[in-house]
Amino acid sequence: MRGSTPRGGTKIFEIDTMNSIPVMGTAIVNGVNWLERLINSIDYPVDKFIIINNNGRDQITKELDNIKDLNKKYIKHIHICHLPSNIGCAGAWNLIIKSSIMNPYWIIVNHDVAFTPNFLETMVKKAMVPSIGMIFGQPGKWNIGMWDIFLIKDWVIQKWGLFDENYYPAYCEDLDYVMRLLNFPSIREYVNLPYLHGETYEYSESGSQTIKNDNNLKNIIDCGRWINENIYMNNKWGKNWRYLSVPKYPFNNDKLADSSYYKYDLDFIRSKYTGF
Repeated sequence: MRGSTPRGGTKIFEIDTMNSIPVMGTAIVNGVNWLERLINSIDYPVDKFIIINNNGRDQITKELDNIKDLNKKYIKHIHICHLPSNIGCAGAWNLIIKSSIMNPYWIIVNHDVAFTPNFLETMVKKAMVPSIGMIFGQPGKWNIGMWDIFLIKDWVIQKWGLFDENYYPAYCEDLDYVMRLLNFPSIREYVNLPYLHGETYEYSESGSQTIKNDNNLKNIIDCGRWINENIYMNNKWGKNWRYLSVPKYPFNNDKLADSSYYKYDLDFIRSKYTGF
C-alpha cells in the first residue's frame, strides 16, 4: 500500500497488490441496500470482492448486477456469483475460499455489516503476525469471536478444514469451527474496534437483517437452527458444547482426528492449480 498525505492530513492510498486485501467475500439472500452500505464503508484496498447470491429465486439478481456500477474506490474487481438455489451459509463461505484458493487469507463478512474508519487497516496489520490464524472484529460474550466479520488464513484451512455444510441452511457452522479450535486459543486475535451490524453496533440488538426481511424465511431458518443446535451439535460435540466442554474428536471418535475428518488439502489442490 502506497500513500501520501495531502493538506488536511487525510492519507490517500493507491492499491498495491503487495499489501491490499486479496479477497473479501459475502453471501446475500436479501437486503441489497445493506450490501451497498458495506461496499461504501470499505476504506482499504481490496483486490477481489466476491458476492455469493444465495437468494436462489432470482429476486435480487438485477439489483446485484447493478452493484458493479457503484463508485468502488478501494475495490479492484467485484465478482458476483448467482446460484440456482440457496447452498447455506457454510456452503457460501466455502465457495468464497474455493473460488480463490491461491490467496494467503480471506476476509468473510456479513452483508449487513459496515466498517468504521481504520477497521480494515487494523485487521490487516494484525494479520501480519505469522502465528495469528484468525482475526475477528470483537471477541464477543464468550471470547470466542464474533463471526459476522472474520479473517481466516490458508494454514488454518489446511489444518482444520472448511466449514461443515451439514449446518445448512444456517447457524452453528461458526460454533462448530470454535469447537475445533478450543485447544488453540492463541491463534485468535481481535480488531477491537466498533463496526455496524444492521443499524447498531451490537448484533444482540440488531439481529439478522436477512430474516427480518422475510418472515417465511425466518421460520425456515429457525427450524433449521433448532435442529443444528439440539441434534447435530449434540451428536457431534456432546451436550456440553454450549459450555465449551467437548471431546477431543468429533462424534467422540478418535479415528476422526482433526487432520482427517476436516481435511481440505489446500496445499495438494494448489499443486494442481490451473491458473484460472
